[in-house]
Amino acid sequence: MQPALQVATLSRAASEFSSDCKVSRAYGPRAPLASLRRALKENRLIKVLAIGSSSTVGVGASSPASAYPVRLESDLEAFIPGLDVRVMNRGISGETGKAAVERLRLEVAENKPDLVVWQVGTNDALARIDEAEFTYLLRSTLDWLGENRIDVVLIDPQYVERLAQDDHYTGIVEVISEVAMQERVLVVNRFNAMADLAKRNGNAAYLARDEFHLNDLGYRCMAEYVARAIAAGILQAETEATAQQR
Repeated sequence: MQPALQVATLSRAASEFSSDCKVSRAYGPRAPLASLRRALKENRLIKVLAIGSSSTVGVGASSPASAYPVRLESDLEAFIPGLDVRVMNRGISGETGKAAVERLRLEVAENKPDLVVWQVGTNDALARIDEAEFTYLLRSTLDWLGENRIDVVLIDPQYVERLAQDDHYTGIVEVISEVAMQERVLVVNRFNAMADLAKRNGNAAYLARDEFHLNDLGYRCMAEYVARAIAAGILQAETEATAQQR
């Protein structure tokens, strides 16, 4: 793998959005995915654990093949030539963050992923989980994953127009953003990205009939945002490693 070529490829993968999914900002903050960079340099299989609730399961999609983890695997291999990746879908509908964390530890021990993509917060917000409790759960789990040298990408809650004015719901979105900034973890800003898409094309273009879960196009955009965030994280890790060598 030629480093200069890889940097250029990662840069394009991180920034070139498809016309249906183009938004001003889909992920942040700038954070390195060092484990994925190492795996890519070693030219080995990258294992991604997708954990979360109904959006990970793919509720609202026309078939299991349209769920975002399936699309994510193909997007990553298309965006980053030479990448060999296996995405393991471990979504359970209706699950809160606490239940996901209990499963996460078991899944990590069994599968030893390089990356965890954690779709989190929607059911916690709907269940009115206390913000302080949610903050502690999120921060402590991110710390544990970091100690185990496992990269993380978070996906924040689903945008729904009727919940956009709910202070508790938007408060959970803000908690994820704040903790991620402090812990230096990538977040796919699904809430804001889907809000932008809804303003441009209307909710019906991206939502299923229940007007809450995503449809096939919505999941395609979600997978694209995650894939491009991962490319950005690998690029950031490469940039930081190169700077340290100088």
